[in-house]
Amino acid sequence: MNMPPFPTLTLALIAGLSLAAGSSMAQTINWTTGTLGATQKVADNLLNPLNISFGGNKIWKSNNPEIVKGAGWLMENSRVDATRGGVAYPLAGCTTAYLFHINQIGLGAYLHLLASNPNNATVTISAKGSLYNNSQKPLGGKGTGQSFAVSNDWIKNTFQTNFTGRAINSLTATEVAKVAMANSNMVDGRFEICASAPIYLYSVVTLTGTANDAIAKSQGGPAAGEIHPSNTNAFGREAGVYATSEVTGTTNVVLPAAGKYAAFAFDTTKKLSTATQEQTAPAVMRLKDSSDITAGNYGHKYDVTLRMTNPGPVAKKVRLSFASSFTAATDKPSFTFNSAATLNGSAVTLWTTPTQPKQVLANWTIPANGVFDARLVTFIAGLGVTNQQLILEVLP
Repeated sequence: MNMPPFPTLTLALIAGLSLAAGSSMAQTINWTTGTLGATQKVADNLLNPLNISFGGNKIWKSNNPEIVKGAGWLMENSRVDATRGGVAYPLAGCTTAYLFHINQIGLGAYLHLLASNPNNATVTISAKGSLYNNSQKPLGGKGTGQSFAVSNDWIKNTFQTNFTGRAINSLTATEVAKVAMANSNMVDGRFEICASAPIYLYSVVTLTGTANDAIAKSQGGPAAGEIHPSNTNAFGREAGVYATSEVTGTTNVVLPAAGKYAAFAFDTTKKLSTATQEQTAPAVMRLKDSSDITAGNYGHKYDVTLRMTNPGPVAKKVRLSFASSFTAATDKPSFTFNSAATLNGSAVTLWTTPTQPKQVLANWTIPANGVFDARLVTFIAGLGVTNQQLILEVLP
């Protein structure tokens, strides 16, 4: 694939950095001698773990059923349901909410995100985020589609929905966001909702599009759809509240001699590839038919840095690439990785497919006795494939 317009850094750009800039000792990195082909990724058993921590808000997720076939609620954390289980789990402070669904009802419908106040006094909430369908944001390849658009809004901090100070009276609910779904539409959304006292969230499908109908259906039965539980050979889909929504950290890398490469796990899980680092979040509440981990981390924020130290007496050239561990003969949207990102503050689209699994992000020159940070920030787009990798090559 074509390189994005990142310049090769010169000595002048980073001459002010020195070995003292490193904040901690480097971890042990497994390097491989040789060179990689233009589309060649690294085997899972050779991936190095990132030095990361897990944090941010708890994340409320609505993705099971992904395929919706009737009106009703899709995810709620307010009570035990006779069919889908769950538990009352009030959400205090700020919560991230993520939704992805496909309308296969056979006619147009609406997806609503609701917040309710179970307290005896008024609650105020703020909310920011976006909720799009693929008619609004058509999916046609790199940097397109409803999932990329949501990711891009969070990278740019520009939101379709953004309000503060909305009051919710005791034992009532409010509509945070709504999107129309033509038949076969996919919808994707990510929000941060902050409340002055604990609240409940609901995702609801209606045929009318009215908030009153959505609120009524939130108190009724679940919507018909394709439920995918997890098992030994499947991730399952998420409907629950999960412990963390952000992956952050700095991995210290001492650069070896030229002609070596190393790869680092990115958005990985041991579920189907035991050789990789577990980077998922566990459920703290879930519907009984849904995943107990966030396989894929859709809607999560990644903010990771590779801190490269060149201890040698001569400058070293390095290349950073993004790649997918998943390769196949056929491309389809759910096999891509298509997220908005920044690399050291400059916009880049992370894009891999099974037949084009590797993308060069940048080339840099690290001076003798120099240190350089490569910081990658992204919000994982919802229509995509898990188990990616960052590849660092020390070039001849």
